[in-house]
Amino acid sequence: MSTKKVSKKTPLRTGSTDQEHTLQSIPIDRVMEDPRNERKTHHHLDDLAASIKMVGVVEPITVTPEGEHFKIVTGHRRYRAAKQAGLAVLEVVIRQPEDEHERRRKSLISNIQREDLNVVEMVDGLNALFEDGQQFRSQRELAEAIGKSETWVSDMLAINQLATPLQEKLRISEVRAPYDSVARIARVKDLKKQARLVDMVIAGVPTNAIRERLSEAKGQRPRKARVMVEIDGYVAAVSGPKAHNAHAKLLAATTALLDKVIAESALETEEEPPRPRHSAA
Repeated sequence: MSTKKVSKKTPLRTGSTDQEHTLQSIPIDRVMEDPRNERKTHHHLDDLAASIKMVGVVEPITVTPEGEHFKIVTGHRRYRAAKQAGLAVLEVVIRQPEDEHERRRKSLISNIQREDLNVVEMVDGLNALFEDGQQFRSQRELAEAIGKSETWVSDMLAINQLATPLQEKLRISEVRAPYDSVARIARVKDLKKQARLVDMVIAGVPTNAIRERLSEAKGQRPRKARVMVEIDGYVAAVSGPKAHNAHAKLLAATTALLDKVIAESALETEEEPPRPRHSAA
């Protein structure tokens, strides 16, 4: 089966709509970012810029006409990397503008599916959908529109409760904070504890450790895995956070404890002074 190549300025018809798209090369200074795009931070562009410098932008950026310029619909990261690579011309797919509210909904859904937004950018996108008109009257309607549960939407919007400085920390962090962890942190009432927990997330502390600290912050006793043995009044016990691999960690801790007991026992034997001999009467 032959494949038809698309030349520049050739109308492209999608399979789902009758809308015409045009592939065209335009000066990069005529391309502008969408200020309302959910994604504001773009880390680690160096590798992408180096690749673009060598082979160009493999997947064209999608834009819509905006006066004498073209506003980016998809491809903000590729655009920034192309500028960093020093490209003067970009190959773009030009399509006709669509309803702003619908465009933002599609953009947010795309980012949710690819998990391509940090947690604060995700919340900003959800807030914008609520504020941009009267299409969604409830969290349930918004959840249905983006393919998520109402509980998920409620948890995400709860992140609005975080102090602004903490939100900014999460926004600029190169560590992608887990959505569920940040949502739980936002429900902690103590602001100092909130700040410490956010710092732990940004530092890359494992999720299990974060959950344990969250339980402590809420006054709950964290779930523990525990093994204890008592013999003739002597007790040996090993405990730790409840986790899917808790038994393996308990075994490792028990082995380390046994090694320490053996080592200390041997040391005591070496240091024990010789007992005096008593001559027979």
